[in-house]
Amino acid sequence: MKKSLELIIFDLDGTLYPVNPEMDRVYPRAAIQMIAEKSGTDIESAETEFLSKKAELAQILNGNPTSTLTLLYFYNVGFDEFEDKIDTLIDVKKYIRYDPKTTEIIDMINRQYQIFLYTTNNEKVSRRILKHLGLSRFFPKDRCFTYSDAGRLTLPKHEKLKYIKPEHKGFQYILEKHGTTADKVLMVGDSPISDIRPAEKLGLHTYHVKNRQDLYRLPAWLAIE
Repeated sequence: MKKSLELIIFDLDGTLYPVNPEMDRVYPRAAIQMIAEKSGTDIESAETEFLSKKAELAQILNGNPTSTLTLLYFYNVGFDEFEDKIDTLIDVKKYIRYDPKTTEIIDMINRQYQIFLYTTNNEKVSRRILKHLGLSRFFPKDRCFTYSDAGRLTLPKHEKLKYIKPEHKGFQYILEKHGTTADKVLMVGDSPISDIRPAEKLGLHTYHVKNRQDLYRLPAWLAIE
């Protein structure tokens, strides 16, 4: 029997494609470079400070934060500024392998449920990743919320950060946008800290993707024939 859900929210990185350690290293490298440029310090000093700030934020959030969130949380760096920096450094085709099975899975789910993408990645890179994965048609811009969307909110920076996972306001924003309630929404993600725990705290159903096979089993879990 099809599960009684009005919306399924998908994470992107590590959920719709496997995490690539080489790609993951681009984000802190870019952040450290920006810190060095803005502060006039050398790369080594910037890295030491950045790692210290990331550890500090981990204590605040009770879990390992992304490099993006650490940079935005502590430094005078704009959302657009970091988005442009990352966009010049990420070679999507180099780091991510196209997987037709994933496209098939999302197509099956999209035929039965309304779906949405919620990612801490920026809009430019996310659009390129979705295109490479053959998923753009399932997640047009009005069915996505990226950290770039958080940056465009007409709020002070410290308030915008509350719309980036693992904070809760992004989840609440998506629920309000769709006029639904937490008990009718499923969050599908790979990160216990950014995806699963905050969703559960708000009362959403959750599905933890620990590997490719977990994603492939999702239609059966949803009772999609």
